[in-house]
Amino acid sequence: MKNTFILFVVFLIYGVCIPAGNTFAGRIKDRTSKEAIYGKKAGAEAIPIEITKDGHILLKAKVNGREGNFILDTGAGINVLFKKFADEIETLKEEDGEFTGFRATGEEMTMKLYTAREINIGDLAVKNPTISILDANFGNVDGLISLTCFRNQPFTIDYKDKEIILESRKTLKEREKKGTVVPIQIDDQRGISLDIFTRVRVNDKLTLQIALDSGAGLNVFRFNEMFMKELGIDSSNCEKYYKRSSLNSNINNIFYKNTVSKIELYNIAAVKVANVKAFFLKGLIYDGITSINWLGNKITIDIPDKVMIVQ
Repeated sequence: MKNTFILFVVFLIYGVCIPAGNTFAGRIKDRTSKEAIYGKKAGAEAIPIEITKDGHILLKAKVNGREGNFILDTGAGINVLFKKFADEIETLKEEDGEFTGFRATGEEMTMKLYTAREINIGDLAVKNPTISILDANFGNVDGLISLTCFRNQPFTIDYKDKEIILESRKTLKEREKKGTVVPIQIDDQRGISLDIFTRVRVNDKLTLQIALDSGAGLNVFRFNEMFMKELGIDSSNCEKYYKRSSLNSNINNIFYKNTVSKIELYNIAAVKVANVKAFFLKGLIYDGITSINWLGNKITIDIPDKVMIVQ
C-alpha cells in the first residue's frame, strides 16, 4: 500500500508548520448555504472552510457527535484523529488488524485501525468510517479528513468563496457545462485508504502521473529525482537540502530545488502553470506529488465517475 500515509510526508518529512494555540478556534462559523445555482435549491450544500496562509483547508466535522477542527487532505489516504481529540471519544472501536503502508519516501509504517460510529461533514454522514490515531499536537487541529469520506459523494473545493460544496447530480451537470473535465485515477486500498492521481506534462518532455494532495498546501510541486536528467536539470546547479526522517534518525531525505518552466494537465493545455519552483526528491515512490490549488479556483472531485471538474 504505497500511498496511505502521504500525510506523513506533509507533516513529518516536509515539516509543514501548523500554528499552535487558538489560531483556528472559532474561526469557522456556521452560515446558511448560498441560495444560488449550487446552493440548497439545486440540491447541494455549501460548508464553510478556512484556508490558511500555507493553503491548508480547515473545516468543522463531527466524529461520533463530537465536533472538531480538521484539515481536508486529499493526500492523507486514511482519516486521522490526533490523540488528544481521540481520547475524548469513548466509542471508538479498535480493530484487531493493522494497516501497513509507506511514506512517500518509501519508509514502511504500520498503524492500528479504529472504527468510528459516524463522521458528519455538514449533511454528509459517513457510517462506520475507518480511522487511525496519531500522537501529535498541531494546536487546535484535531485531525485529517481524507477522501474516504467522499467515496460516494462528489464535492467541490471553492478556494474563492471558501466553501466545500456537496454536489448533487444536477449541480454536477452544471459544473460540467462551465468547467473542464479531467480524468483521475483512483487508488483504493481495500476500502481503507483512498487517493487520487492524474497525468501531467512537464516541460513538454515527460508525461507523469502525480498524486493530488490538498494537504501539501499552496503551489507545491515535488517530483522524483530520477526525472532531473530527462528534464535537463543538473543537480550540481540546484539548491540541495537534507531532511532527517522523523521516524528513523539514520535516514536523510535529499531534495533538489529547481525551476520547472511548465506543468500542464495531460491533453488539457488550458490548465497549466509556468516557471514554478519544484523539488526533486530522491527515492520518491511516485512520479510526483502536487498541491491542487494551481488547477483552478473551483475543483470538483467526483470519485464515483473518476473525474475532476476544474473552473
